[in-house]
Amino acid sequence: MNTGQNDNWTRWADMVRKTIGAEWDTLTRATEDGLDIQPIYPADAISRQAVFTKAGWAMAQYVADDAAPTALNRSILDELESGVSMIMFPQMAAASMTAAQMADILDGVYTHACQFGYSHGGDAMHRTNLWAEYAAQSDADGQALNVHIGADPVADIMSDQLEHQEATNQAIALAAWQTKHQTDLPHIRCFAAAGDAYHRYGLTDAQELGLCLASLVWQWRMLEQSGLSLEHAIAGSVMRMAVTSHLYSSLAKTRAARMVLNRLSAAMDMDKTPVLHVFTSDRMMTRIEPMNNVLRHVTASLGAALGGAELITTLPHDWLSGSTGMSRRLARNIQLIMRDEARLDQVADPAHGATTLEAMSQSLAHKAWQIFQDIEQAGGAMADAALTMVAEWGTAARQARQADMDNRHAAMLGINHHPQQPIDPLPPVIMETGQPRGGMARPAQAWEDMRIAAYDAAYDKGLRCLILDDGRSDKQCIANWSDELRMAGIQMAEVRITNTTEANAQIAAAKPHILVASQAVYHMLADHDGQDSIALSKTYVALDADGTTRRQMITNMIRTGDQVTSKHDGQGKSE
Repeated sequence: MNTGQNDNWTRWADMVRKTIGAEWDTLTRATEDGLDIQPIYPADAISRQAVFTKAGWAMAQYVADDAAPTALNRSILDELESGVSMIMFPQMAAASMTAAQMADILDGVYTHACQFGYSHGGDAMHRTNLWAEYAAQSDADGQALNVHIGADPVADIMSDQLEHQEATNQAIALAAWQTKHQTDLPHIRCFAAAGDAYHRYGLTDAQELGLCLASLVWQWRMLEQSGLSLEHAIAGSVMRMAVTSHLYSSLAKTRAARMVLNRLSAAMDMDKTPVLHVFTSDRMMTRIEPMNNVLRHVTASLGAALGGAELITTLPHDWLSGSTGMSRRLARNIQLIMRDEARLDQVADPAHGATTLEAMSQSLAHKAWQIFQDIEQAGGAMADAALTMVAEWGTAARQARQADMDNRHAAMLGINHHPQQPIDPLPPVIMETGQPRGGMARPAQAWEDMRIAAYDAAYDKGLRCLILDDGRSDKQCIANWSDELRMAGIQMAEVRITNTTEANAQIAAAKPHILVASQAVYHMLADHDGQDSIALSKTYVALDADGTTRRQMITNMIRTGDQVTSKHDGQGKSE
């Protein structure tokens, strides 16, 4: 650090100390992967690393959730006419497609001028045969067909779609198929490292990227064993990943993906790298106030574009419950504005040289590479030991993420930040291959369940909550209770009391279904033979109970209306 930079750093550190009364490094925050993000980095804190030199990306958008060939054809043409380069088939549309329907589905489509892809899941072998039959029966040039089948045996096992042996057998069959058709159908890519599925499972960013690398290596080994050269295996592979509404994190994650892919190809002594296909996350979405999802997808798409994605899929804001023509139009317009108006496709690696973004990208890439090595040491992506380890990671990450949501350490507008009282019933989530869209680890799901329960039952039961405050309680705790009770449709009254007599009188008058009080008030009542007063409410919950306890208690009360009195553990929590 030169003298000028050192002086600037000193002045900045002094201003931080005066403003917050603490040293600047107290502003450092940690990511889900335990990586420290500092508030500022000096110019010489980290070396620059160019990630990609070819600017621009291709738009890969989903078509309608409609299996009817004519409706599907109309949706495909609509996307292509609006600037989309790759057509993605959702499970609902892909599940029933037959070779006989392909001519109608692709009527008027120049198949040599666009690409096609599928969500992970479903019968991958059926899809490959479908395109082979179409190429044989139509005038389409098989060598020009570019299709991403999206098979990933690791994701099949993680999502309980296939047993281990079934997934392995399917992978062997797909590898043999791709080797057999490497001349007549060279651009039908059977496999993909389905990082978007790993993300849906609940893994952290580094875990998702590390598992993607391990999955790619396992797929390459499988293809080599079938007789395909490593060069062709790498050139025909795809890595998928998901990005969220955290702009800088999404940008750094996409750059980190390019870094680790470059490093992996270099380790294989190959020039080519897998195609990087980035999806906006459906794990971050919600059915409550779904228009907020538009903003989430804007920042996620921006991070993917600036980070160097080669293919970007921006999900419609109502993806969880089924997209409409308007929502799909809004989704693709996000990319059109970035590309055609903001001209973001004109600059290669715009984050190169920005010390904070460089540090975030490189630390994430380093962590992902370590995780990749850990998986390889456990026997590879398909080894039982590795799958067990990944399952443990997913469980821990899901629990930590849900706790952050419940305790409002992670804000989501309309859910735990300015939550809304239930007005209308929420639309059901679409199920695909046994899993709901957004996965089982979507943090908003638990809050949506509470809202659904409230809409179905709360008004009929007339549930009431009384909050007793002696004037010394944490106002934020009271505000949190107020928000969540309002969202659940439960009547609430907050009363300040100064003695036991007042507390008993308020409880006797309100006869609340839920009594919320601080430890001080609880002990005040208990020490003065107030247990009978506490028992007048069906459930007692400590005012400073953690967010998960609050949410679960409210949900249970709505559903049952007859919850027994909770036992107090003396630590401000209820059991």
